[in-house]
Amino acid sequence: MASSRAKDLFLLVSNAAIQLVWLRVLLGFTSIDKDEASFQEFIRPRIITALAVSGLELLNSLLGLTKSKPHQVFLFSATRMGVELLLAPLIPCKSPEHLITVFCWSLDGICRFGCFGLDAALSLCGIPSWPIIKSIRYTVGPLLFPIGAGGEMFMNIRAAKDNRPVLYFTASLWPLFFYPLMKQLLKQRKKYFKKLADEKIKQT
Repeated sequence: MASSRAKDLFLLVSNAAIQLVWLRVLLGFTSIDKDEASFQEFIRPRIITALAVSGLELLNSLLGLTKSKPHQVFLFSATRMGVELLLAPLIPCKSPEHLITVFCWSLDGICRFGCFGLDAALSLCGIPSWPIIKSIRYTVGPLLFPIGAGGEMFMNIRAAKDNRPVLYFTASLWPLFFYPLMKQLLKQRKKYFKKLADEKIKQT
């Protein structure tokens, strides 16, 4: 019982931390009227911090605290970190491709980890999870993921136009990595909503 509560408490704290750092990034968009240099100096440390803190998701999966597969979490996190550290400096911080990508990352982080945290808080209080929580997560995720991934791919293409032809090749790899992750998201969504529908049938 104590170990279960400790698990829920750790999940609550870690997911709340990730949600808050992404909320901080989203709030940074209120300063988009700054000039390019000032906005970059303002927003980039927030993005890097959010990506670093999001590493807690990988830790949770490695410790077996969540059902997430560590290799998928690592691929997801490493791709985002690589995009921001290696690719983002090659294009304007306020470019549409970068802004759309980070905006989707932020909304996803706020929604997904907010749902995880709320589930942990309910479990900590001995309350069964509310179906609406997973319904939101399994609906918002598949909507934001393709937009964010598309933004990442077009960041590659924009950077490639500045005499970096190899980035056209890296852009072509995006659909290959996107497909299995998107397929997994849709599979989870279908499985969850089928379970909900079956439970409703049993209750009638």
